[in-house]
Amino acid sequence: MKIKNLNLVSYGGNQNWSKSKKMQKVGCGVIAMADLTMYLAEQNPNMMTDAIRKINKPKGLYNKHDYLEYVRFFYVHYVILLMHKGMLGITLKHTMNRYFMLNDIGLKAKWKMMQSDESMLRDIRHLIRKNKPVILAIGPNRYNPFGKKGISLYVDKDGELKSSIRENVHSHYVTVTGVCTIKGREYLVVSSWGKKYYIDYKEYRNYVNNVGDKFTSGILYIQGLL
Repeated sequence: MKIKNLNLVSYGGNQNWSKSKKMQKVGCGVIAMADLTMYLAEQNPNMMTDAIRKINKPKGLYNKHDYLEYVRFFYVHYVILLMHKGMLGITLKHTMNRYFMLNDIGLKAKWKMMQSDESMLRDIRHLIRKNKPVILAIGPNRYNPFGKKGISLYVDKDGELKSSIRENVHSHYVTVTGVCTIKGREYLVVSSWGKKYYIDYKEYRNYVNNVGDKFTSGILYIQGLL
């Protein structure tokens, strides 16, 4: 999903565009859900809503101002609770199910946690094949809620994956848009902060298993026909 931001084209939304300090700090889950609803509406006319239809899309690029208006609309009408530390995965599930119910969309969200490395990747691959982006949580440090350990997000530079400025990322939601294998390693293609990044899946799961936890580091699984 591409959004025109001045002379740049973003890869999904960016919480830092918001004028709200709270959204800038802990709005990643709201952005991920808003992006998900827009993508689903693009793929299936039966999932289009009046609010999404109002977003101008000249030359295939969403208008940034209209996009932010939709994010505000989504937040006011559907978000169950946005705490000062962000949203739990279970809250994302309830928010999306509220959205599906109020818009008569035949989908259901589940928050999948306590998954093995293999089962999570299998679920992500399955949803991507069904053209459903996956909201992925990079949870906080398990034993130290103020801990700063996290994972790196990589960028593609001239066909090679390089480290980005996004290091030690934790307590954050990203939207998985693809899965790829590069030099024998599995990578998740994700949208975050309006950019396209790559997450080394093995590095992510090492973080979950040793620093984070399988409760907060889960995925939003969307069930139903599409």
